[in-house]
Amino acid sequence: MTSVFTWRDESGAPCVVIRDALDKDGMSNIIRECKDKVYRGSHVLPDGTLEYDNNVPRNSDVFFFSDKNLYDVVMAYVMTANFEAGWRYDIVDSEQFQFTVYDGKKKQHYDWHTDGQCDHWNKRQSITWHKPEHINLRYTPQANLLDTVRKISVSIVLNDNYEGGSLWFRTLDDKSDLKEVEVKPRAGDMIVFPSFIDHKVSPVTKGIRYSIVAWFGGPPFK
Repeated sequence: MTSVFTWRDESGAPCVVIRDALDKDGMSNIIRECKDKVYRGSHVLPDGTLEYDNNVPRNSDVFFFSDKNLYDVVMAYVMTANFEAGWRYDIVDSEQFQFTVYDGKKKQHYDWHTDGQCDHWNKRQSITWHKPEHINLRYTPQANLLDTVRKISVSIVLNDNYEGGSLWFRTLDDKSDLKEVEVKPRAGDMIVFPSFIDHKVSPVTKGIRYSIVAWFGGPPFK
């Protein structure tokens, strides 16, 4: 399957859009394997800790998993996007992938946020024991992610049969004024963007939105 790279979505969103990055059978397999294993997702606070209170910006269910074949596919796209967009970030590796569920019956969503702190002071330290759903972003069990920060984020939508659930970005227009732009990915589309960019998932109003989220880290920005 030939995928199409688009630097900046037609809406003007600051992201790389990769059409048809995953095929239908692969997406169905991921949903089938992961959907019954999810638990309540958390929200990352500025100090790197996690918040589960019902009043925080996030309401979604998640499951962390590893898949070597999927990793190879996603990593190849990320490295190409990193080059084609002109970011040229120094990338080391990714964290475990996150399978994410937004259920329309619960109006699940994730309000404006960034994917962790990207500065030198928040680079990761070692931790030997953890559960993926309870790990402070200043720590990692992965030796190759020591002293790294999140640099590139990835969102892959796995289905179409839901309403709402758009991915929104905050960016600057031609006059350097802040604006909000909406991206409506199709099933199989991969959205790649710098982790420090403000974004959100609007409430799902009908059906269930399934997606994969991934974060790729590297040395802190200088």
